[in-house]
Amino acid sequence: MLRAGALLALAAAGAVPCAAMARAPQALACAVIAAPEGLDAQLADTMLTLDTERSKPALDALHALVDRCAADQFLNDKQREAYFGYALGRMARDGLDARLGAEGIGSALIDKALDIGPGNANNPATQVTQGDLRRVANALTEAGKDPAKVTPVGWALITAWIAATAQMFDAQRVLD
Repeated sequence: MLRAGALLALAAAGAVPCAAMARAPQALACAVIAAPEGLDAQLADTMLTLDTERSKPALDALHALVDRCAADQFLNDKQREAYFGYALGRMARDGLDARLGAEGIGSALIDKALDIGPGNANNPATQVTQGDLRRVANALTEAGKDPAKVTPVGWALITAWIAATAQMFDAQRVLD
């Protein structure tokens, strides 16, 4: 309660809370925690399809969650947009993880192959490249899984995982 009072005092004084430091993990998790069950799976579908009409309900639901969390965290418009991207990427990854596992592909293998995760490079990405897929194929081979036996669904999931991850980390950089 003391923290909330301090934030209100800062806001009243015209200060921007937490502007100079990275967002607390619980602040980044706001939309994830508040999301209705199944939204992560719907957002995973969004990363797998180019069907904007089919994706609209899930994206609208995410926008509503992000708007509530952004208001609670005093985010400006640029931060709100970044937070939407972060939440989309993070929740899509949550929805894709089990699907990758069902295909016999560990998401940690992809992250390691592409140097993704806390303390790693997390290079910004505007698209999934053949080089990214080649690094994942090499990692699959090293793990004893023949990349030629990965189904088209498996490769689509890998591509969606990479895109969701790039979305999440690119947006997180704006928020930090």
